[in-house]
Amino acid sequence: MVYNPRPPAPTAVRAWLDAALLLKAQGPLSGLMLHVEEPDRFDPQEEAIVVAVDRFLREHGTHPVSSVSNTIFPAALVRDDGIVGLRERYLEGYRRAMRRQGQWGRYFHRMVAWPGLDGPVDQIGEIIDMLHEATAPGGRFYENIYEIALFDPARDLKKRSNRQCLSFIELKPSRDGRVHMMAVYRNHFYIQRTLGNLIGLGRLQAFIAAEAGLSVGTLTIQSTHAEMETRPWSKSAAHALIDRCARLLQATAA
Repeated sequence: MVYNPRPPAPTAVRAWLDAALLLKAQGPLSGLMLHVEEPDRFDPQEEAIVVAVDRFLREHGTHPVSSVSNTIFPAALVRDDGIVGLRERYLEGYRRAMRRQGQWGRYFHRMVAWPGLDGPVDQIGEIIDMLHEATAPGGRFYENIYEIALFDPARDLKKRSNRQCLSFIELKPSRDGRVHMMAVYRNHFYIQRTLGNLIGLGRLQAFIAAEAGLSVGTLTIQSTHAEMETRPWSKSAAHALIDRCARLLQATAA
């Protein structure tokens, strides 16, 4: 597999735009890796880019940026009652959504209600508890045991389409009090999904860090395949959107 790392980017929006420009120039890539230094940072001048992508998606009848990010982390449901309250509010809404047709992208459900032998497993809640124990006075510090599974062979292995794209998340605490995150994607559609994915991952990382009493570290995203899709829009429309986003960033930075 070809390895295509990108230079570190300060924010998620800038990381997305850098990679999108590369895909526009070179076409689909394998092993595309992004590294975001401050994944929870959102500069005011980047709002215009998110608005432009969101408007483009809505005009073409696909899920907006907020819907994509919410599949990873439902930020609007966060209160002051931690992962337990967030989980219960989410699951209540999830049960209602399951009664409707055409639902997709339930990553957060897999994170907080993975089917286990003794009942659903809240992976996020368990990891927060583990991070608390590792960083508590006198606790044993582990760096390599915090994993969130998204790919489920029972549900996903034999699918030829509509498979999950996000396969795996790993969190890495460091002794300077930060927690870093790495996410592995089987596939990435850069216009329909990736910007929302990056925003959602940054919010998830920030939530876990805050609940564990840590600071947000870096975010690394490995896409084993990435492309700038040309449906349901044309190639020229996709390229025009990316060029518009690049101009917006230049204009706001000037």
